[in-house]
Amino acid sequence: MVKHSEAGFTLVEFLIAAAIMTAVLGGTISIATQMQRAYSTQLEDVSAQQEGRFALDWITRALRSAGSNAYSIVTSPCPAANTTFQAIRLDPNGNGIQDDVRIQADINPSNGLLTGTGGGCNTNPEAGEDITIAHDPVGLVITRKDNRVGGLTETMTDPIFTSLRFTYLDSGRVATAVAASIAYAQISVTVRSRAPNPNTGQYPTTTLQSEVRLRAR
Repeated sequence: MVKHSEAGFTLVEFLIAAAIMTAVLGGTISIATQMQRAYSTQLEDVSAQQEGRFALDWITRALRSAGSNAYSIVTSPCPAANTTFQAIRLDPNGNGIQDDVRIQADINPSNGLLTGTGGGCNTNPEAGEDITIAHDPVGLVITRKDNRVGGLTETMTDPIFTSLRFTYLDSGRVATAVAASIAYAQISVTVRSRAPNPNTGQYPTTTLQSEVRLRAR
């Protein structure tokens, strides 16, 4: 009768099996780690895009009300004496970059007054009727400043905005730098993901755009 060997794996066989198992487990863990990083990157990209859409939404709403002037205001004592009512002021900081805009609208409420009443312009203040929206390229945020007396500059976004650009078109959809001729305002924002791409090490960016037709234009 042939006897089968009752001896177990040899040391060499055991080491080979252990090496194979280690390689398989290592590969599985590496793949799982890469998938987890890719998933996290995708989540950060989606989050950045959502923040960009949020910014476009509130900027669009502000521009849509620009020039609302049911009482035909020509000048206002607020926020400073003899303030000329103007729906849109391009490049209010004068740096030659269309990354900011000043908007006036008699909306809160519509009463023929702009930003407030009283000699000091801070009695019964009317918020949101004279605002400046601007990009902070250092802080990577978009700010909203209420120009009424006592108004504040608010940071409206997370610090992921690498660009904000306004483009203005006339009624024939031709680019214009004349405020009185503006019929459409295009807004473009570029957002940067909070996490780098695991393969390139670069922070992915996404550019989002919107357009507004201004009232009574």
